[in-house]
Amino acid sequence: MQTIAEQYAEFCQASGFDKLPSPVIHQAKRLVLDLIGVALGGYQMMEFPRLVVDYVVNLGGRPEATVVHAKTKIPAIHATLANAACAHALDMDDGHRFGALHPGAVVIPAALAASELARATTKQFIAGIVAGYEIMIRIGMATNPSSLNRGFHTTGQAGTFGAAAACSCILGLTERDTVAALALAGMQSAGLLQVNHDPLGAKAKPLNPARAASAGILAALLAGKGAQGPRAILEGEDGYLHACADEFDKDVLTRDLGSTYEILNVYNKFYAACRHTHAPIDAAISLHQRGWNNEDEIDSINVKTYPAAMRLAGIVRPSTASAARFSISFSVALALLKGEAGADKYTDQNVRDESIQRLADRVVLEQDDKWTSLYPRKRGATVTIIDRKGRTETVEVDLPRGEPENRATWNELYDKFISNATLLVTDESAFKIGEVIGELEERSITDLTFLI
Repeated sequence: MQTIAEQYAEFCQASGFDKLPSPVIHQAKRLVLDLIGVALGGYQMMEFPRLVVDYVVNLGGRPEATVVHAKTKIPAIHATLANAACAHALDMDDGHRFGALHPGAVVIPAALAASELARATTKQFIAGIVAGYEIMIRIGMATNPSSLNRGFHTTGQAGTFGAAAACSCILGLTERDTVAALALAGMQSAGLLQVNHDPLGAKAKPLNPARAASAGILAALLAGKGAQGPRAILEGEDGYLHACADEFDKDVLTRDLGSTYEILNVYNKFYAACRHTHAPIDAAISLHQRGWNNEDEIDSINVKTYPAAMRLAGIVRPSTASAARFSISFSVALALLKGEAGADKYTDQNVRDESIQRLADRVVLEQDDKWTSLYPRKRGATVTIIDRKGRTETVEVDLPRGEPENRATWNELYDKFISNATLLVTDESAFKIGEVIGELEERSITDLTFLI
């Protein structure tokens, strides 16, 4: 009987570009566009990814893969680590509602480095990304919400498998070696959500996906040299599933594998904060547009939502921009007063803004039975605002912008990309990067890496 890793390896072997449906290819390009933008912006805006980039670039080594904005090549494992740290720094990278993870920040940096290392085509790059997303998301879906409730950061945990799968495809590993890569990747799974609860520690959250991405490409490279690992890494007695979850859905791991694609169910984020803040932010922006934007006139704000949102995004009075991304109260206040919540709004200056913090102090979070029962099918919130004269208005959002049911258009993602990318590069450079990604299957990997 095949192990799950063996079934995944068989899937990877069959996952060539020519076999991918057109919507899947288009979605992969959308996600590359989105991810490159948030990585460029993440490097510019956040301290932690710059620290990682500076460290690995100064290490030097064999010139194998490109690092964001460094205009130099270093060993692929180190480039993957640095680029993935940049990609998750803004907390604006893509995600999957039922997998409870962020596949892009892990899979795409690993796939890009592997493509440079193997001198792969962009079609191989795309096919690898699709395979990586599929496997990573399915593992997240199988273990959640149990894994999340135990305090694991699924992006770091399941991400090693996604990165290994993508790199195995791109590096041309055999089916046997791909099994080994997945096994070696699973042995390195790690990531804890405690990072969300610490104002200073939140800065280091990108380390989880960064280590997952670099662990995945390391696993694939070692497997390609003949290293082996436990074949039943997922379902074994002491394997990933039993170690990471009290209960899991084993069937979802392989059901309709190769005929349905979870990459099509990935969401895009339009706010630079934890996804659990997005429904409240959507509601707050709607209220801002209706004239609720004067801190002096607002008496109180009630936010009803589901427990996971309160647990993972419940920081009160954040003292850093990183912590503010995990604060519903701050994010709602920010959105009410600024009318938006993009990367350039989660800044130390706004964190120090007493008008935003005073308004955030008037936000009351409340667990709501309706949203609790609907989670995770819906990630909703009800926001009610009351002014000094007792007038009230309520806005309810069941799914935030960018979910598959409310999919972002290419133009919306392109605008987001330009907004993030130009935090670091010129308008001309951003335009050229966007042009390459739009024609990705007809261009070369060098066309892309030369520009980033």
